[in-house]
Amino acid sequence: MKASGLSTLYYRFIALSVKLAERGSRVERISNMVSSLHGAVSSSRNNLYNAHLKRIFPDMDDSWRSDILSGYWRMHERNLFALFYLRNRVYADLKGNVSWAGREHLDKAVVKGNGVLLLVPHFGDERSLHVILGMEGYPVDVITSRYSDLPEYVRKCRLETGKKWNNLHFPDENPRWMYRTLQGGRILHYAPTAYGGPGGSWITNFGVPVLVPSAPWKLHRRTGCQVIFAFCEQTPCMGFNLQFKPVDLPDDQTGFAEAIGKATEQLAVEYPSQYEWKTLLIRHRETNTIVRTGRIPSDESELEHLAEYADADPSRVLPLEGILSSNS
Repeated sequence: MKASGLSTLYYRFIALSVKLAERGSRVERISNMVSSLHGAVSSSRNNLYNAHLKRIFPDMDDSWRSDILSGYWRMHERNLFALFYLRNRVYADLKGNVSWAGREHLDKAVVKGNGVLLLVPHFGDERSLHVILGMEGYPVDVITSRYSDLPEYVRKCRLETGKKWNNLHFPDENPRWMYRTLQGGRILHYAPTAYGGPGGSWITNFGVPVLVPSAPWKLHRRTGCQVIFAFCEQTPCMGFNLQFKPVDLPDDQTGFAEAIGKATEQLAVEYPSQYEWKTLLIRHRETNTIVRTGRIPSDESELEHLAEYADADPSRVLPLEGILSSNS
């Protein structure tokens, strides 16, 4: 069977499992069993993750790293199950298992009326964060992939729940929609840990140079919007803990990006099994590919095609100063 057929079959399996399980505790139990299989057959990727964890957490032992990776795969798998778990539910079905921390910061920012830039790193369940906000009546606009390379059923599953509760936008749209969203007093859900592209900011994150978006800084500077750092921690039995924190952001582009990067690092240190380590893997690989080829493509997929296996080597950490001088 082709890969597209297997992915469709896999998503249909998750949909059926969630429908039959119904209760959050049962759904999560199935998700955890699947994650164990997923992690067991991902030895190559686990080796890369493990090497990065050794570098970032040098005082921790093999047992600790093994536990972190097991938790990571549980988090990763549960995000897929949440697509179907939330699909036909409303907030009243979930509120007993949803907690909020710092919600007053979000509400104060919304009341000001000049828009809220919600910076949501690749951590926990960022999709369920904007879905639950939409369920609670918050006006949220989200940028997401079209998943054009995926089979129709998988693409529908990826987008269906978000489309129900939020306004979805795509990378090939004119970015002016972001300014309109903020100027209209709405919430813009944005991933500051995404690929930065030609106009991005170079910072050091988790000890490696990475290229992150400059869009958050530009949006804040031009609109005067409120900025909130947010994330959704997974809690037991398909629960969600939504957290919102104000961040002290410098006025300059690099300082702005560095402050967000530092907040992300602190989050990963506090909840290491729920940080999306795949994102660090990709950003690090992209940096090495950019330096090797001397190119910063606008389209991230082009950079992926240019990548070589050695670019992902966790021991290949280039000095930020050299990258900055070569791109100046």
